[in-house]
Amino acid sequence: MLRDAAGALPEADSPGTDAYEIARLVFGFNRTDILLCPVRELSEEDIGLFRGLIKKRAGGYPLQYILGKWDFFGFTFFVEDGVLIPRPETEQIAENACKFLKTVKNAVVFDICSGTGCIGLSVAANNQSCKVYLFDISEKALTVSEKNKKNLRIENAEILNYDIFTGFDGKALPRPDVILCNPPYVTEDEYKSLAKEIFFEPKNAVVCGGDGLDFYRCLAEKWLPYINPGGYFMLECGEGQPEKVESLIDKQFRTASERDIYGVLRFVSGIKATPHN
Repeated sequence: MLRDAAGALPEADSPGTDAYEIARLVFGFNRTDILLCPVRELSEEDIGLFRGLIKKRAGGYPLQYILGKWDFFGFTFFVEDGVLIPRPETEQIAENACKFLKTVKNAVVFDICSGTGCIGLSVAANNQSCKVYLFDISEKALTVSEKNKKNLRIENAEILNYDIFTGFDGKALPRPDVILCNPPYVTEDEYKSLAKEIFFEPKNAVVCGGDGLDFYRCLAEKWLPYINPGGYFMLECGEGQPEKVESLIDKQFRTASERDIYGVLRFVSGIKATPHN
Protein backbone atom coordinates (compact mmCIF):
# COMPACT_ATOMS: atom_id res chain seq x y z
CA MET A 1 0.00 0.00 0.00
CA LEU A 2 2.88 2.37 0.78
CA ARG A 3 4.53 1.56 -2.55
CA ASP A 4 1.29 2.24 -4.41
CA ALA A 5 0.85 5.53 -2.55
CA ALA A 6 4.40 6.65 -3.36
CA GLY A 7 3.74 5.84 -7.01
CA ALA A 8 0.73 8.13 -6.91
CA LEU A 9 2.93 11.06 -5.82
CA PRO A 10 5.34 11.37 -8.78
CA GLU A 11 5.69 15.15 -8.47
CA ALA A 12 6.54 15.18 -4.75
CA ASP A 13 10.16 15.82 -3.78
CA SER A 14 10.22 12.61 -1.71
CA PRO A 15 7.11 10.54 -2.48
CA GLY A 16 8.18 7.61 -0.31
CA THR A 17 8.63 9.82 2.73
CA ASP A 18 5.35 11.64 2.09
CA ALA A 19 3.47 8.34 1.82
CA TYR A 20 5.05 7.06 5.03
CA GLU A 21 4.29 10.24 7.00
CA ILE A 22 0.64 10.15 5.93
CA ALA A 23 0.45 6.43 6.81
CA ARG A 24 1.95 7.12 10.22
CA LEU A 25 -0.66 9.84 10.78
CA VAL A 26 -3.59 7.62 9.78
CA PHE A 27 -2.55 4.21 11.08
CA GLY A 28 -0.32 5.19 13.98
CA PHE A 29 2.62 2.93 13.13
CA ASN A 30 6.29 3.79 12.56
CA ARG A 31 9.05 2.28 10.44
CA THR A 32 10.00 -0.21 13.16
CA ASP A 33 6.41 -1.47 13.30
CA ILE A 34 6.47 -2.01 9.53
CA LEU A 35 9.72 -3.99 9.72
CA LEU A 36 8.58 -6.13 12.66
CA CYS A 37 5.07 -6.66 11.36
CA PRO A 38 4.99 -6.15 7.57
CA VAL A 39 1.59 -7.86 7.24
CA ARG A 40 -1.35 -6.47 9.20
CA GLU A 41 -5.08 -5.95 9.02
CA LEU A 42 -6.20 -2.38 8.27
CA SER A 43 -9.75 -1.13 8.61
CA GLU A 44 -11.58 -0.07 5.46
CA GLU A 45 -12.30 3.26 7.14
CA ASP A 46 -8.58 3.97 7.71
CA ILE A 47 -7.68 2.79 4.22
CA GLY A 48 -10.25 5.17 2.76
CA LEU A 49 -8.90 8.07 4.83
CA PHE A 50 -5.32 7.24 3.81
CA ARG A 51 -6.14 7.07 0.11
CA GLY A 52 -8.10 10.31 0.37
CA LEU A 53 -5.11 12.12 1.90
CA ILE A 54 -2.75 10.66 -0.71
CA LYS A 55 -5.06 11.97 -3.44
CA LYS A 56 -5.09 15.36 -1.74
CA ARG A 57 -1.30 15.39 -1.57
CA ALA A 58 -1.07 14.33 -5.22
CA GLY A 59 -3.09 17.44 -6.04
CA GLY A 60 -0.38 19.61 -4.49
CA TYR A 61 -1.83 20.09 -1.01
CA PRO A 62 1.21 20.53 1.28
CA LEU A 63 2.25 17.61 3.47
CA GLN A 64 2.72 20.03 6.38
CA TYR A 65 -0.96 20.99 6.32
CA ILE A 66 -1.99 17.33 6.16
CA LEU A 67 0.15 16.48 9.18
CA GLY A 68 -0.83 19.67 11.02
CA LYS A 69 2.70 20.20 12.31
CA TRP A 70 6.29 20.58 11.14
CA ASP A 71 9.76 20.65 12.72
CA PHE A 72 11.83 23.82 12.80
CA PHE A 73 15.11 24.43 14.62
CA GLY A 74 14.64 21.36 16.82
CA PHE A 75 11.06 22.20 17.82
CA THR A 76 7.72 20.96 16.50
CA PHE A 77 5.31 23.70 15.42
CA PHE A 78 1.62 23.48 14.67
CA VAL A 79 0.90 24.42 11.05
CA GLU A 80 -2.54 25.10 9.62
CA ASP A 81 -4.19 26.37 6.46
CA GLY A 82 -3.80 30.12 6.21
CA VAL A 83 -0.33 30.30 7.76
CA LEU A 84 3.03 30.20 5.98
CA ILE A 85 4.81 26.85 6.30
CA PRO A 86 8.19 26.96 8.12
CA ARG A 87 11.08 26.12 5.80
CA PRO A 88 14.50 24.65 6.60
CA GLU A 89 16.48 27.53 5.06
CA THR A 90 14.74 29.98 7.40
CA GLU A 91 16.28 28.19 10.40
CA GLN A 92 19.45 30.14 9.56
CA ILE A 93 17.79 33.30 10.90
CA ALA A 94 17.12 31.69 14.27
CA GLU A 95 20.60 30.16 14.33
CA ASN A 96 22.38 33.46 13.63
CA ALA A 97 20.21 35.32 16.14
CA CYS A 98 21.07 32.80 18.84
CA LYS A 99 24.78 33.20 18.11
CA PHE A 100 24.49 36.98 18.44
CA LEU A 101 22.45 36.75 21.64
CA LYS A 102 25.26 34.88 23.36
CA THR A 103 27.01 38.27 23.54
CA VAL A 104 23.99 40.27 24.79
CA LYS A 105 22.16 40.01 28.11
CA ASN A 106 18.45 40.76 28.55
CA ALA A 107 18.05 41.55 24.88
CA VAL A 108 14.83 42.69 23.24
CA VAL A 109 14.08 40.77 20.03
CA PHE A 110 11.50 41.60 17.36
CA ASP A 111 10.22 38.89 15.01
CA ILE A 112 8.36 40.82 12.31
CA CYS A 113 5.89 39.00 10.02
CA SER A 114 6.06 36.15 12.50
CA GLY A 115 3.56 33.67 10.99
CA THR A 116 3.57 30.43 13.02
CA GLY A 117 6.08 32.06 15.37
CA CYS A 118 8.77 29.58 14.35
CA ILE A 119 11.62 32.14 14.30
CA GLY A 120 10.73 34.20 17.36
CA LEU A 121 9.61 31.30 19.55
CA SER A 122 12.71 29.27 18.65
CA VAL A 123 14.89 32.22 19.68
CA ALA A 124 12.89 32.71 22.89
CA ALA A 125 13.16 29.03 23.80
CA ASN A 126 16.94 29.09 23.37
CA ASN A 127 17.51 32.42 25.15
CA GLN A 128 15.53 32.59 28.37
CA SER A 129 16.94 35.97 29.42
CA CYS A 130 15.69 37.81 26.32
CA LYS A 131 12.20 39.15 25.64
CA VAL A 132 10.80 38.40 22.20
CA TYR A 133 7.95 40.31 20.56
CA LEU A 134 6.26 38.69 17.58
CA PHE A 135 4.34 40.89 15.11
CA ASP A 136 1.75 39.82 12.55
CA ILE A 137 -1.48 41.23 11.13
CA SER A 138 -3.08 37.87 10.25
CA GLU A 139 -5.60 36.66 12.84
CA LYS A 140 -4.94 33.06 11.80
CA ALA A 141 -1.20 33.48 12.21
CA LEU A 142 -1.68 35.05 15.64
CA THR A 143 -3.92 32.16 16.73
CA VAL A 144 -1.46 29.51 15.52
CA SER A 145 1.56 31.27 17.08
CA GLU A 146 -0.28 31.53 20.43
CA LYS A 147 -0.98 27.81 20.18
CA ASN A 148 2.71 27.13 19.52
CA LYS A 149 3.77 29.40 22.36
CA LYS A 150 1.54 27.50 24.78
CA ASN A 151 2.64 24.09 23.47
CA LEU A 152 6.34 24.99 23.81
CA ARG A 153 5.70 26.52 27.26
CA ILE A 154 7.43 29.75 26.36
CA GLU A 155 6.99 32.58 28.86
CA ASN A 156 9.43 35.19 27.51
CA ALA A 157 7.51 36.01 24.32
CA GLU A 158 4.60 38.31 23.52
CA ILE A 159 2.51 38.00 20.35
CA LEU A 160 1.06 41.22 18.92
CA ASN A 161 -1.51 42.06 16.26
CA TYR A 162 0.35 44.78 14.40
CA ASP A 163 0.36 46.40 10.97
CA ILE A 164 4.04 46.42 10.06
CA PHE A 165 3.63 49.44 7.78
CA THR A 166 2.65 51.69 10.70
CA GLY A 167 6.28 51.39 11.88
CA PHE A 168 7.80 51.15 15.33
CA ASP A 169 5.80 52.69 18.18
CA GLY A 170 8.33 53.49 20.88
CA LYS A 171 5.63 54.58 23.33
CA ALA A 172 4.38 51.04 23.87
CA LEU A 173 7.47 48.88 23.32
CA PRO A 174 11.15 48.95 24.26
CA ARG A 175 13.67 49.56 21.50
CA PRO A 176 14.98 46.31 20.03
CA ASP A 177 18.46 44.87 20.14
CA VAL A 178 17.61 42.39 17.40
CA ILE A 179 15.16 42.49 14.47
CA LEU A 180 14.42 39.33 12.50
CA CYS A 181 12.08 39.12 9.53
CA ASN A 182 10.98 36.77 6.78
CA PRO A 183 8.54 39.03 4.91
CA PRO A 184 6.53 38.47 1.73
CA TYR A 185 8.91 39.11 -1.16
CA VAL A 186 7.64 37.25 -4.24
CA THR A 187 6.40 39.44 -7.11
CA GLU A 188 3.13 38.72 -8.93
CA ASP A 189 5.03 37.57 -12.02
CA GLU A 190 7.25 35.22 -9.99
CA TYR A 191 4.23 33.85 -8.15
CA LYS A 192 2.70 32.47 -11.35
CA SER A 193 5.67 30.17 -11.94
CA LEU A 194 6.05 28.73 -8.43
CA ALA A 195 5.39 25.11 -7.44
CA LYS A 196 1.70 24.30 -7.07
CA GLU A 197 2.09 23.67 -3.32
CA ILE A 198 2.71 27.40 -2.82
CA PHE A 199 -0.80 28.24 -4.07
CA PHE A 200 -2.28 26.53 -1.00
CA GLU A 201 -0.38 28.88 1.32
CA PRO A 202 -1.74 32.36 2.12
CA LYS A 203 -0.88 34.58 -0.83
CA ASN A 204 -0.44 37.67 1.38
CA ALA A 205 2.34 35.85 3.27
CA VAL A 206 4.18 35.09 0.02
CA VAL A 207 3.52 37.89 -2.47
CA CYS A 208 4.50 41.53 -2.23
CA GLY A 209 3.27 43.83 -4.99
CA GLY A 210 5.44 45.73 -7.42
CA ASP A 211 9.11 44.82 -7.25
CA GLY A 212 8.78 42.72 -4.09
CA LEU A 213 10.73 45.19 -1.94
CA ASP A 214 7.93 47.11 -0.18
CA PHE A 215 8.43 45.34 3.16
CA TYR A 216 12.17 45.95 3.05
CA ARG A 217 11.63 49.65 2.39
CA CYS A 218 9.31 49.78 5.39
CA LEU A 219 11.79 47.90 7.57
CA ALA A 220 14.67 50.14 6.47
CA GLU A 221 12.72 53.35 7.13
CA LYS A 222 10.44 52.54 10.05
CA TRP A 223 12.03 49.71 12.05
CA LEU A 224 15.78 49.22 11.64
CA PRO A 225 16.71 52.81 12.68
CA TYR A 226 15.34 52.07 16.16
CA ILE A 227 17.69 49.16 16.82
CA ASN A 228 19.94 49.93 19.77
CA PRO A 229 23.61 50.68 18.97
CA GLY A 230 25.54 47.46 18.56
CA GLY A 231 22.29 45.68 17.69
CA TYR A 232 21.69 43.14 14.94
CA PHE A 233 19.18 42.39 12.19
CA MET A 234 18.67 39.57 9.73
CA LEU A 235 16.20 39.49 6.84
CA GLU A 236 15.27 36.71 4.44
CA CYS A 237 15.06 37.72 0.77
CA GLY A 238 14.13 36.29 -2.60
CA GLU A 239 16.67 35.26 -5.20
CA GLY A 240 18.37 38.30 -6.70
CA GLN A 241 17.12 40.63 -3.96
CA PRO A 242 19.93 40.82 -1.33
CA GLU A 243 21.98 43.43 -3.19
CA LYS A 244 18.89 45.61 -3.66
CA VAL A 245 17.91 45.20 -0.01
CA GLU A 246 21.41 46.14 1.17
CA SER A 247 21.16 49.35 -0.84
CA LEU A 248 18.11 50.34 1.21
CA ILE A 249 19.84 49.98 4.58
CA ASP A 250 21.23 53.03 6.35
CA LYS A 251 25.03 53.39 6.32
CA GLN A 252 25.13 53.19 10.12
CA PHE A 253 24.79 49.42 9.67
CA ARG A 254 27.62 47.15 8.57
CA THR A 255 25.71 44.82 6.26
CA ALA A 256 26.45 41.49 4.61
CA SER A 257 24.64 39.02 2.37
CA GLU A 258 24.60 35.32 3.23
CA ARG A 259 23.81 32.13 1.33
CA ASP A 260 21.25 29.62 2.51
CA ILE A 261 21.74 25.86 2.95
CA TYR A 262 21.14 25.39 -0.78
CA GLY A 263 23.84 27.87 -1.77
CA VAL A 264 21.40 30.62 -2.79
CA LEU A 265 22.15 34.19 -1.73
CA ARG A 266 19.17 34.50 0.60
CA PHE A 267 19.78 36.75 3.63
CA VAL A 268 20.85 40.27 4.51
CA SER A 269 22.17 40.90 8.00
CA GLY A 270 23.81 43.84 9.73
CA ILE A 271 25.27 45.26 12.91
CA LYS A 272 24.44 48.81 13.96
CA ALA A 273 27.45 50.97 14.68
CA THR A 274 28.03 52.16 18.23
CA PRO A 275 28.99 55.80 19.01
CA HIS A 276 32.61 54.65 19.29
CA ASN A 277 32.88 53.02 15.86
